[in-house]
Amino acid sequence: MTGGVVRRALLLAVLLLTAGLVATPAATAAPACPPVVLFAVPGTGETSEAADPAASIGLLAGLTDPLARRWGDALSVRYIPYPATVDRPFYFTSEGRGAERLARDAGDVATRCPATTIMLVGYSQGGDVVSDVVHRAANGTIGLPADRIAGAVMLGSPRRDPRGPNLVDTPGRGVLGPRPTRELAVYDGRVYEVCAPGDPICATETLDVRVFREGWASGAHHSYPQVRVGPAGTPLFTVLERAADAVVARATMSPALAADG
Repeated sequence: MTGGVVRRALLLAVLLLTAGLVATPAATAAPACPPVVLFAVPGTGETSEAADPAASIGLLAGLTDPLARRWGDALSVRYIPYPATVDRPFYFTSEGRGAERLARDAGDVATRCPATTIMLVGYSQGGDVVSDVVHRAANGTIGLPADRIAGAVMLGSPRRDPRGPNLVDTPGRGVLGPRPTRELAVYDGRVYEVCAPGDPICATETLDVRVFREGWASGAHHSYPQVRVGPAGTPLFTVLERAADAVVARATMSPALAADG
């Protein structure tokens, strides 16, 4: 196995293992506090501030819909409404509104539901939103503590850092440049990025205005359901589903079984 394949295999193993170990059992959660809440943040052009948080939408629906069907009341999937635009409003305003909404909603769950496990997933601009929130949680500047995030994955993020934990060894970096990777150390392998080969949004070398404005529509940027991970070439969404399954299974164990595990 090459060095890159070995690294991907190790990252994959860590992702699956930590999914089963980090989650907090919540068998006695109240109806308003399900065992697990998965916050999903759609990509550029996939949602709006008027969108229904209970309705799955965009590329991530292919990941969250099977999970929601499989787990029922044990898993609450909540989509984050935000502008998801490059202009009108301008990208940084749009992303900022998404980050504020995610931080507020996830922080509210963390405060009201101390036994609920919280997971985050974002795609495209939504990956930037998740990146923003996990960094701010690490810095303690929002109401969502870093230790309440059981796992977070960013797909095709314009802030992708190739030095950080990545499930695919794709050359290049995010078109907007990365945030400081050192801030992610507090998560101890619970935060990952995925950049599809050839995705101009997360696999570029320098800020390019044309790429920034047009790369969101590229085929590679929309290829994440087809991305394969690890030496066995497992579909990415299968890997992420298995990790989420492990989180929910752990969170719905009885306290006695969880203690024995």
